[in-house]
Amino acid sequence: MIEITEIAKKKVMTLMRDQEEQGNMMAGIRLTYSGILPTIEYRLAFVEGGKAEAGDATVTANGIKVFMEERNAGFLADVQIDFIESLQQTGFKVNNPKVIMPTPAVPTASPSLDTPQAIAIKKVLDSEINPAISAHGGYITLLDVKEQIAYIQMSGGCQGCGMADVTLKQGVVVAIKKSVPEIVDVLDTTDHGSGNNPYFTPGK
Repeated sequence: MIEITEIAKKKVMTLMRDQEEQGNMMAGIRLTYSGILPTIEYRLAFVEGGKAEAGDATVTANGIKVFMEERNAGFLADVQIDFIESLQQTGFKVNNPKVIMPTPAVPTASPSLDTPQAIAIKKVLDSEINPAISAHGGYITLLDVKEQIAYIQMSGGCQGCGMADVTLKQGVVVAIKKSVPEIVDVLDTTDHGSGNNPYFTPGK
């Protein structure tokens, strides 16, 4: 069943009171999503009293009525609606156990870190990348190089950071490919879901 955390409930109730003070009586919130697996974006919006859509499915979670399209009810049945407050970002976050983010495959053979390519990549990380991200508490480690693909892992402030993908694409990949042209791709194997700065989609 749908879960609304206490902090999310408090935020929703506060926003609903603000609307009702302006004369808009709220019946609950509407949960929708767009995109295709595994990239799903969720949206939350208020539903005014008497303005529910025909065929809506509704559930009550932590005292708040949640509206959704009937066809989406199965996919959204077990989501958790949370509210995140951090120094970097603030907003609602929807967690859906049905959405499993794919993790790039990591070679199972012994890592090859003593090859010329690996040595060159480690030099780039140690001299250019890590000094730049250390101010944010981040660190990137080279795990392996196989078939012209570099496998890296982010830790510290980079793990779970909402800007990790930007850091990877605009910084790490560019720097590595520039110094080691034979590298065709750089794959991030980090479990960002367990980091201290998890990404969330702000409620709209």
